[in-house]
Amino acid sequence: MTPKKSFKDIISETTIDDIEEPDATKYINLLKDKIVIDQFPLKIKIIITSEFATPIAFDRIESHYSHPAKVVLTQNNLSKFYDDLIDKFKAWVDQFQERGSGFDFNSIKSVQVKLYKYEYQRASSYIPLQFKSKNIINVQNKNDNKCFLWSILAYLYPVVKNKQRVTNYKEYEDEISMRGIEYPVAKEDIPKVEKQNNLIINVFALKDQTNKQTFGSNLCFK
Repeated sequence: MTPKKSFKDIISETTIDDIEEPDATKYINLLKDKIVIDQFPLKIKIIITSEFATPIAFDRIESHYSHPAKVVLTQNNLSKFYDDLIDKFKAWVDQFQERGSGFDFNSIKSVQVKLYKYEYQRASSYIPLQFKSKNIINVQNKNDNKCFLWSILAYLYPVVKNKQRVTNYKEYEDEISMRGIEYPVAKEDIPKVEKQNNLIINVFALKDQTNKQTFGSNLCFK
């Protein structure tokens, strides 16, 4: 395993070549434990180098499968990512073998894993959390893209009960000037909202839906 870092958007770049497992599905399941991910959201790019051989002459060649870069928002989405990787890789192997070259899949030789930084670009609608917190008001705007607006109003006009209900803040909707701002609100538009409403807005992100740990995504110091 050879890890390295390069470029500002890459978290890490690792080549894994120490897994001895001929079965592709089992190999990828073992691969999960080798890939260290300690921050979300992120983008994952995987390139698999495989060996193909002819059954009679034992000629060998290598070929590369490049899995499309995928955004993984939370730890909970990793299983879906790996399931998709297995399905797409096996389909690629089948297509390779059906070309009539006489080469059959032999084994995976190595896997290159690239982890890229990814930031939410827009605040849209309600995302459920898998933990309870007295410090987070998660307004349940299931029918619109105004999560950003409802979050501000929940702070400016606090209620005692049912803080998550949009109906508690509807009457104050026009108190915030969103002139020239498109929903869902893009991160780069936050300074405009601040200027139009004389507000200072800090944006925090959760590592994942099950973890209460936060990190600053867009902090203002004024």
